[in-house]
Amino acid sequence: MLENRRHRSGTFLLRAVLLLACLLAAGPALGAGRVEWKTKSLEERDNKSWRIEITVYLPKAPDTAYVPMKFEFQPTAYYERAMMDGDKLVERTVPLEHQQSMIETVDVGFLDPGTAKIQARTKFSFKVTRAQDYHAGEYKVTIFDVRNNQKIGAPVNIKLLGENEIIDRRAITFSGEKKKKKPEEKKDEPAEGSESGDKAEGDSAEGDDSAEGDAEQMDLQDTDDADLENDGEVKEKPGGCGCRMAGTPATPGAALGVLLLGAAFCFRRRR
Repeated sequence: MLENRRHRSGTFLLRAVLLLACLLAAGPALGAGRVEWKTKSLEERDNKSWRIEITVYLPKAPDTAYVPMKFEFQPTAYYERAMMDGDKLVERTVPLEHQQSMIETVDVGFLDPGTAKIQARTKFSFKVTRAQDYHAGEYKVTIFDVRNNQKIGAPVNIKLLGENEIIDRRAITFSGEKKKKKPEEKKDEPAEGSESGDKAEGDSAEGDDSAEGDAEQMDLQDTDDADLENDGEVKEKPGGCGCRMAGTPATPGAALGVLLLGAAFCFRRRR
């Protein structure tokens, strides 16, 4: 009888400890509230974005009208579109592991506009875009209350539907025709000789030009010498004044003029 009582008391104590542990573990979860998703498969909009719509339930109304919450989006799969050989488009889901989470912090309002009172329940929506580096694929979303860093509800897996950019996985082939080699042109051996001949012709042409220049200079020199020899001769001009150059014979007209000039001079002195 004593052993049965001890066994029963031990079993009761074990059950009480397990119940207390369950209550302690469920206490924070119950205190954090829960989240309902309108849909977990979101269609991509025309502006390359996805709109998330949720309903948040808290255990009691918060002290403030707006509660800051943190949404962690951890990528778990990527919807790949690849172009394979034969121009065949293949779509497949690529699992992702150990990806860094993308965090969105938003203020969720619990104020009821109709009654102007803070409620414990609210509907909230926001969007994520491709410009924020979101792609079509699957994400694990966890929501936290920033005030005490507690989770609100359980993590949820959602799908962002859409078409990602096509990846070209076709093999590259080099099937171009080989270019034919052009036949090498034979170089004429006397090419150098022709160049030397051209040089010789150029030298002879230069020699002829110099010879012609020397001949022109000689002709000019002979012309100058002839002019110098004829400088001493002065041709008589009709109607001259009667003056003569040294070394030329005096003419009768010139002598008569001199005599008349001397007679006039003497007559003037006598007067």
